[in-house]
Amino acid sequence: MELTTKTLDFSRNNPDVLIIAHRGIWHQAPENSLAAVEASIQAGAQIVEIDTQLCATGEFVVIHDATLDRTTTGSGLVAETSLEEIQQLYLYESDGASQVVSQQRVSLLSEVLELARGRIIVNVDAKFPAQLPAIVDAIEQLEMLDQVIVKSKFIPDEQAVTPELAQLCRKVMHIPLVHAPKGKIEPLMRALSALQPKMIEFSFEDLEEFRAAKPLLQQLDYRIWLNTLDPVNVLGFADGKALRDPEAIWGTLIDAGVGALQTDYPEQLGQWLSERPRQDTSLSHPE
Repeated sequence: MELTTKTLDFSRNNPDVLIIAHRGIWHQAPENSLAAVEASIQAGAQIVEIDTQLCATGEFVVIHDATLDRTTTGSGLVAETSLEEIQQLYLYESDGASQVVSQQRVSLLSEVLELARGRIIVNVDAKFPAQLPAIVDAIEQLEMLDQVIVKSKFIPDEQAVTPELAQLCRKVMHIPLVHAPKGKIEPLMRALSALQPKMIEFSFEDLEEFRAAKPLLQQLDYRIWLNTLDPVNVLGFADGKALRDPEAIWGTLIDAGVGALQTDYPEQLGQWLSERPRQDTSLSHPE
């Protein structure tokens, strides 16, 4: 069956933890490359996160940084470099730290989406939020709106659901990025109902407060996405620690009510989940 945002069950009735591969599996191939996306598919991740931005000639290319320096054999701003120039460059292996040159080149957004079509959901991260409407238009032209997730920050106390955001949410699956200061988890969760999100990328400051909010999250049917990336995580629940003790890191978060994990180690997370006894009460609705 073709995998789309309609066929993937985001509800909390689905007990499976969704695995999001951060920039593809970049330990096996250059980050954000076609090979890294293919590795994510082969590893069984349900979602792959990629980064995109406009180059100087108006095409969306898949690269994280504003500059070419860290991940490619080129240098300078992506926004000031033409597609023709970018396509002459090679990506460095992995995250670029070793500067070992690979045989992979910077991809167009359209190339990544075509590779993913029907095989994996793509979370397209707009490196410049103002470009998000144009990104959605480009995805619509490929007739792949039902295979893509987009995200943007949302602060319910300060930010109304604008007509533009409402229109975007009607076109493509949108995930709000929300940070909850201590004491604010339940009010924030209730305020988000105006967006009717299927999933929320979330961070918080108190694990016990998050655990206590689990019945409300079940009632509202919000699947919670958490990052366990070593540079960006919640309260130190990070991949590096999870590789040594997955139950203490990934297991604690899942038992607290997290239903999706973005990781730099999707293959290890998937293997551990396949061996872990099913936690019947972690995501299911209360009686």
